[in-house]
Amino acid sequence: MDFNIDQFKELMDQIEGGDADQKAYAAMELQTLALDSRSQVLMAQNGAISPLVRLLQPGDPMVQASAAGALWNLAANEQNKFAIAQAGAIQPLVAMLYSDVREAQLSAAGALQNLCVNPSNKKTVAAAGGIEALMMLLSDKDRHVKAKAAGALQSLAVDEDNQRRIKSLGAIPLITKLLSSRTPEVQSNAAGALHNLAVNDDDAQEAVAAAGAIPPLINLMQNASPDLQAKAAATIWSIAGREENRRMIMELGGIPPLIRMVQSNHTDCQAKASGAIRCLTMSTFTRPEFEKGGVIPHLVALLQTGNQEITINAAGALENMGCR
Repeated sequence: MDFNIDQFKELMDQIEGGDADQKAYAAMELQTLALDSRSQVLMAQNGAISPLVRLLQPGDPMVQASAAGALWNLAANEQNKFAIAQAGAIQPLVAMLYSDVREAQLSAAGALQNLCVNPSNKKTVAAAGGIEALMMLLSDKDRHVKAKAAGALQSLAVDEDNQRRIKSLGAIPLITKLLSSRTPEVQSNAAGALHNLAVNDDDAQEAVAAAGAIPPLINLMQNASPDLQAKAAATIWSIAGREENRRMIMELGGIPPLIRMVQSNHTDCQAKASGAIRCLTMSTFTRPEFEKGGVIPHLVALLQTGNQEITINAAGALENMGCR
């Protein structure tokens, strides 16, 4: 839908002065309009954000859901992420996560997922009780709600204070269960959340392994789409800082899929698999398994890709294996 200023003004008039049905309808139309990146900018410039945020206050749940849906799409724009938070959207969006209406929960979780990409918003969402509310939704029956909740936690977990909070509340086992979902978006966001929690954190790496994450991550590396394979390999990489985990990854069959992934034409698969191999080959007991699997010529080939991350990882793995 192209941005039409006259149509936009008519919808905003309904947002500000219509009855509940008119408000819900107008907000849904704005949600569709905000799918377009240019419209996201123009809608914000023409005053869409604050009136939509006001509709998030308790009242008709379908009005709330429609307004949150419009803000969800508007928050795909980087400047809008900050503006929506400044307009006071985060607290009512968190409150909506407790709604009995699925549409309200989904729209609120989706909006928060987009808003949490912004560094300052991560802290605001946490301060508003968003971590606890999102964790509750990880057990929701609706796969779409679970996907957005896991996605928001994935972004929140980039912040160190949030990492500690998420771990202390016992989220790791809940997130790990989502790796076995039949929904790729749920699996991807769960793997990403575990990755962000485990990076450079020995205790979290231990907790992720203890929660049983390694077998489903290996399964994803074997059977998922290339993008999801790469996400799973990145998580394997993030927990392979512990020698105990490196042994578990090897014993549970994690080496063959990593060797297959470095032969892929998918750049992210090559990057994340070579990173995992670099980390795993820090232990002498893994090296014979990689050699037996024929990884060395494939790592040598990666040195010629021209991709800095891949080259560094492949060179590090080869050095670990005694190849200079």
